[in-house]
Amino acid sequence: MAVAALAAVLLLRGGEDDAAPAARGGDGLAGCAAAPSEEEARACYVDGLAAEVEAAGDPAAAVAAISADVRASGDGFLISNCHGFMHTVGREYATAHGLTLATLMDSLPQTNDAGCAAGFAHGLVTGVAPQIDLSDPRSAAAVCGDTETRYQRYSCVHGFGHAFMRLSNEELPAALALCGRLGDVGADCAQGVYHDYWFAIAGLDSTDAPADAETDPRRLCAEQPDAFVRQCWYRAFIENRPPGAVDQAADLGALCVALEGLQRESCITAASVVGPADPRAQLAMCSGLRGSDATACIRGVKVQNYLEGDTATYLELIRRCDVFPGATGRFCNRWLGKVIAVVTDGAFAEEGCPQLQGAAEDACRAGARSYEEPLVTFS
Repeated sequence: MAVAALAAVLLLRGGEDDAAPAARGGDGLAGCAAAPSEEEARACYVDGLAAEVEAAGDPAAAVAAISADVRASGDGFLISNCHGFMHTVGREYATAHGLTLATLMDSLPQTNDAGCAAGFAHGLVTGVAPQIDLSDPRSAAAVCGDTETRYQRYSCVHGFGHAFMRLSNEELPAALALCGRLGDVGADCAQGVYHDYWFAIAGLDSTDAPADAETDPRRLCAEQPDAFVRQCWYRAFIENRPPGAVDQAADLGALCVALEGLQRESCITAASVVGPADPRAQLAMCSGLRGSDATACIRGVKVQNYLEGDTATYLELIRRCDVFPGATGRFCNRWLGKVIAVVTDGAFAEEGCPQLQGAAEDACRAGARSYEEPLVTFS
């Protein structure tokens, strides 16, 4: 079974950022691979991608085409970094074209691609950030309800997290407070906040790190409100992949040693998400854990790497929850039922869950029914 949505796979695997840019033939980005430094390669890719968007009459269609082209390119550096590149492209596009909160929907990508397209969407929202009335951020974020799919609504809210960080001069408490005023979706906004935090640490997308910024996830996440601890760990490991292999249950335990309670659960989820790219291999890794460690590991399973899968693909995955005993198995079916419903925009509730049996079907249906609720550990 081939893993669909290669951009999402490589984005979530981590580690590819260290690879040298590979050659990519057949279009104007080919020369970027020969840039003398990674910084110059990044600038070249951003300029080339921006030119492709500008040359098209419809930016949403252009970004969808770019996403497909990048997935097929074989350029590991471009694939793993396209999300970040397109942040810059989207932000600068919004500014150059005078986008407003009212016209934002006309340019948002109409695709669930988690790589290039999601990055462009987040950049667009960041670009209109100065227009947000900070006395009423919830009204501004209501625009996300007009997107076509559940994944796009999630991505839009994530983009507001980036925007709030820019408006707060990259100060976490102020940005998280703005997310908190969005209601339930603030939980997903927070992941955008932490994403932008690590952008600032790295100096990416025209950001600057705040003074005395903390770069140790253990210290950073220990200081966060309980409602945002999972998001803190999740983004910390995606943006700063821990060294060494993460493909065995023991690897997760080693990364999270001496942590307890919510901090340990959040660390285990974050370690899981930078584990094997194939969700089936992730579940196999999680099966070596027990109790709260196992459920935390399951929360990190990258169902979004099967964005273009069919019902049979998702059923083959969720049936692997059978390896978990009792409550852990029920959690697995519920969680996977929820996130598969997200990537299928609810279709799995009718097409997949009924093909399970007994408690597995009940848990899958319950998860699928909750797919509009905050996702927290998802990307």
